[in-house]
Amino acid sequence: MNMQEIGLRISTMRKQKDMTQVELADKMNVSYQAVSSWERGLTMPDISKLPDISQVLGATIDELLGDVKQAEMVKNVLTNNTEQYVAETEIHAEDLTDVAPILKPSQVNNLAESVKKIEMRDIIRLAPFLNRDVLRHLVAKAEDTGDMDTISSLAPFLDKDTLDEMAAKIEEVDGLKGLRRLAPFLGEKTLARLAMKAKNKNDIDGLKAIAPFLKSDTVDELARSIEDIGGIDAIRRLFPFLSKAMASEMASKAINVGDMKGLRHLAPFIDSDLLGKLVLESVDMENIPRKTTIGDVTVIGDFTEN
Repeated sequence: MNMQEIGLRISTMRKQKDMTQVELADKMNVSYQAVSSWERGLTMPDISKLPDISQVLGATIDELLGDVKQAEMVKNVLTNNTEQYVAETEIHAEDLTDVAPILKPSQVNNLAESVKKIEMRDIIRLAPFLNRDVLRHLVAKAEDTGDMDTISSLAPFLDKDTLDEMAAKIEEVDGLKGLRRLAPFLGEKTLARLAMKAKNKNDIDGLKAIAPFLKSDTVDELARSIEDIGGIDAIRRLFPFLSKAMASEMASKAINVGDMKGLRHLAPFIDSDLLGKLVLESVDMENIPRKTTIGDVTVIGDFTEN
């Protein structure tokens, strides 16, 4: 349903009746600004106004909307004949998506449940008008799974259970990297489970992708178990997401094993006073000029490696 085309029809029919926008507005019991908005294609008249607009302009709803099938759907909704209509007529998703903006949510939901064939692109257009139960039903019915752009667009309208099910399917195919755009909408338990699965696969890149959405203690737990096996370097990509306490713990370990490279990578995420203390306690100060500052951990690291 093209609002610009419908607006043009209203404007043309009004002028044919030699009526001003104000006169049409008075007859419709709306403001002339509303009529102006209709005619410019910015908004659509309320569905309940369509019969009156048609009558005033001397046209049929079919002529007003410009599509016979869509007009038939609207007329049956207006006459509360939806049940019989869906029993006798196959509802096409593309027709419903066009009509949905002028229908009430309950009307869209009733019609949507009768759609037999639907694709994810249609579901995206319908999502703002559907309740979550109907939306979940349509997603399960969809003939395609949709790409990440599609799923991300739907995410704000889906319930957690549906999102978690979709996330599990995506993770199996694309790994955790494929979930980066969906992660903000997933539940904590699902994210933690997927993160643990990635850890077991040694998928550090995948963990990094969802780390911003994990609880800090979950990231810390994962980092500690990975570091126990692979050392500090194995968790370098997780450094920005560690708690300060965990980052300090890793810094102490780096100092103890003489891993100045690891310490340099950790430095931005550690309290400067603690970092300075760790360095001053562990580096041979006879080989470092006294003017070296606590913040010069990179200089200290390079000097020590040499």
